[in-house]
Amino acid sequence: MADDPYDVVVIGAGYGGATAAALLAHAGRRVALVEKTPRAGGKTQTLDRKGYRYEMFGAVGIPAVDSRFHELVDVLGLDDVELLIPEGEQAAVRYRAPDGEWRLLRSELRQSGSEAELAELQRVFGATDDDVAALGTFYLTMLGLTDEEVAALDETTMADYVAPFGLAPGLASQIFATLNMLFVVAVDRLAASEAVLVLRNMVLGGAGRFHKGGYGRVAEACADLVVERGGRYLTSTRVRHIVTEGGRAAGVETDEGILRARAVVSNAGIQPTVLGLAGADHFPAGYVERVRGLEPSWSIAGIRYVFDTRVFDAALIPVFSDQSWLDQARFDAMCAGEWPDVPLIAIDVASEFDPSLVAEPGHQVANIQVFVPPDPGDGRGAEVTAEAVRRAQAVLDELYPDLRAHTLRTEPYGPRQISRMTRDSAVPGAGGEAVGLAQVVGQVGRSKPDARTPLPGLYLVGCDAGGRGSGTHQAVDSGFNVAAMVDADLP
Repeated sequence: MADDPYDVVVIGAGYGGATAAALLAHAGRRVALVEKTPRAGGKTQTLDRKGYRYEMFGAVGIPAVDSRFHELVDVLGLDDVELLIPEGEQAAVRYRAPDGEWRLLRSELRQSGSEAELAELQRVFGATDDDVAALGTFYLTMLGLTDEEVAALDETTMADYVAPFGLAPGLASQIFATLNMLFVVAVDRLAASEAVLVLRNMVLGGAGRFHKGGYGRVAEACADLVVERGGRYLTSTRVRHIVTEGGRAAGVETDEGILRARAVVSNAGIQPTVLGLAGADHFPAGYVERVRGLEPSWSIAGIRYVFDTRVFDAALIPVFSDQSWLDQARFDAMCAGEWPDVPLIAIDVASEFDPSLVAEPGHQVANIQVFVPPDPGDGRGAEVTAEAVRRAQAVLDELYPDLRAHTLRTEPYGPRQISRMTRDSAVPGAGGEAVGLAQVVGQVGRSKPDARTPLPGLYLVGCDAGGRGSGTHQAVDSGFNVAAMVDADLP
């Protein structure tokens, strides 16, 4: 491998790394982007198998409009990238009421708050006029917060923030289940500042943005732009360690040789980067201790499906009861074998967003997800994962009795696959996390790790540092912020 120096080497082509690499290349920097898998996109990379395209672990774009993704596509001039928002009732909530009855709530991905929508909320969740009024107060209060007031909620949990509004159980269940699915953490530990920001984005910009050709398409386009601007994009290439010379990061060593650079940006996760790739001896002891103690988000597990007909009747289908949403006590009880009547299930149906993803007209690709510990090992976490998926399948068999008869192919996945495809396990019990660092009190806002590490020339990007929001939107926000930071720091 050539030893010519680059301005920046970016480790990992997840959405944080791909965004930062493309923006730096667009700014005229010579960039090398190194990805250990065959394609860009990280946890949301798009697979292409036997004529079907679908996401590795499922993905939902929030907000749907006026997002950082729209800004990225515009800034980079990615004319061949199309961002999709399906029309019509593409959200279908499946709610098991306290009496055991399954109720269906259909809505558009961008809700209007119309009288008809509110009447449906009342019917499905058994809410009164007063309950709906309390829900309205909750949302109007959030929308009225200033940026400073939102930031002041860093040390408040979302469960504590919601409590004074006195929401009806069914309406609270919908909000808490949504937050579990967006952040993959307990609602009584989730920082209200992050949750309020995302819920406001959903109200104003809707949910369910998708990318034509697969959710990972934007990351693929970013990686291609690096090459177009004179940089290098290496796939199926693992970074073995970060080269340190003269007390600063000076490049990376890969399976194929050394890439030298004036700055290194890591999308590999703060714990794998500091404790593994760079080495703890290059950082102050206190910093290393804090990095070791950082808490990951939970993981997801589930099944990728290919159907020979349209089994699922919407693009996004949350499935839950009042027992399904998870605070820390409920999650711990679940891991100890005390299961709710319905495990919290998220169903993403990629072909409802983009019918071109299937090999045959009328076929369908979908991804079901449940929420499990992030440990990629074979211990208790693996048992919980297997049981969670089994229970989810039983619920789906009840709701969709023809599902198995129309299944062409299934692919199970869980924390082990997530770790293998994205983040190495650097501390016990972590590696398979769905998002990255948990956005809990003590790890957000001013308490979030700085994108500039104590090792000069080494930066972090992605969901562990530099950004705000939910999932890939947080990663792209980080990519924007870290790219600007690196560009300003480089002489």
